[in-house]
Amino acid sequence: MSIIEKAVGKLMGEGQDGKPSGQRPAESSSVPASPGNVALDADPQRGFEPSAEDWPVEGTGLSNSASPQEGVAAAPKDADLGFTVEQGAAAGATEVAPKAELIFRTLGLEGIISPDSERSRAAEEYRLIKRPLLMRAFGNRSAGEAHGNLIMLTSSVEGEGKTFTSLNLAISIAMEMDRTVLLVDADLAKPGLSRLLKLNNLPGLTDRLIDESVDLSEVLIPTDVPKFSILPAGRRHRRSTELLASNTMRRLLDELALRYSDRVVLFDSPPLLATSEASVLAQQMGQICLVVESGVTPQFLVKDALARLEKTDNVSLLLNKCKPDLFLSKYGYGYGYGYGYGYGYGYGQDDK
Repeated sequence: MSIIEKAVGKLMGEGQDGKPSGQRPAESSSVPASPGNVALDADPQRGFEPSAEDWPVEGTGLSNSASPQEGVAAAPKDADLGFTVEQGAAAGATEVAPKAELIFRTLGLEGIISPDSERSRAAEEYRLIKRPLLMRAFGNRSAGEAHGNLIMLTSSVEGEGKTFTSLNLAISIAMEMDRTVLLVDADLAKPGLSRLLKLNNLPGLTDRLIDESVDLSEVLIPTDVPKFSILPAGRRHRRSTELLASNTMRRLLDELALRYSDRVVLFDSPPLLATSEASVLAQQMGQICLVVESGVTPQFLVKDALARLEKTDNVSLLLNKCKPDLFLSKYGYGYGYGYGYGYGYGYGQDDK
């Protein structure tokens, strides 16, 4: 067994015999999460080989909190922040939603990168992750293809970190000199992003799908991060899958993709194995990022999730929650940002 195969076995939670354990450890998810990319192997029997910067990010703490209130701090009483989302909801969401602004610095979210902070390891990881996504988003597109700037982030099951990954990736893209980003909470059944950011009482995606007369600008929430807006999930609806599969959704996606030529639209979607909504949404996406929890999610779950997709040539795998010592003892890299071997720019191809 080669060094890379042993490393992959460690990532995917395999035992000493090279077989996946198939069990999710009972230990708490206190290990700092870190993103990395793994290219999707064309042969599902071969497993997954690292093709990106599979290096740990110390202290990022990226994980889906079991409670939407965890890690959320109240805004300072003496802070002159103008309208906040909470004030807007209390005063009547329909009237003040366009004026409300999400102030990230008041939320106290652990592990979220900031455009104002010093260069960090986490920020560097997301720079590596976003670059091929942006290249594909604005490259040449064949007739009939979905818009490449519509990017869906999902996972096999809950708790793998897709929501925090979506949020960090959105902020990283907003840091681009010539790009704007819209983050959509497309998990209509369980809108974790909206709860995390305290936007669950505001109108959003569902409201726009139910009533096309609703102006999109009325439900978009600006943030204190320049060029970054959020579309909440909106009200609950018993036919959310049908709403996402509707012609109204297709027209909305065209509007989101084409209204601004520099816009990237990220969708925080449900896990593929949890609901039918994710596979329906995936059919309309230009790109899909499948977040995989390092050392926890067994390979058979990843393969089952990929089987829910009509095609996999537009899928990238993103390894999350890597342990701090991953690969370091083997390769001894200590350059501060954890540069590794090669970065995968292709879909469904072996690393070269």
